[in-house]
Amino acid sequence: MTKIAPVEPANNRDAIHEEARETLAMFQGCNQTINVVLVALTDGVELEVWADGSLRRRSRFLRDTQARKYSDRLGARLSRRGYRRGRPGDPGA
Repeated sequence: MTKIAPVEPANNRDAIHEEARETLAMFQGCNQTINVVLVALTDGVELEVWADGSLRRRSRFLRDTQARKYSDRLGARLSRRGYRRGRPGDPGA
């Protein structure tokens, strides 16, 4: 009599396995710091928006270019609301 070993599903989506992470932009307001982070996944990319250390929004995209275009639009919107790109004292700010 043969034993049948339990088989794990080939497409395990219980956990998200990120491949890489890149900070695209950082914005400084009068009382708040916002970080925009691009997270590379196996089947797409996510754009995370962090405000003062807490995750505010996570958007999922199929392609990197879509996420970067959305990041640019978000940066323009934040600039219109008075946020400055980068931290005070940074050379690129």
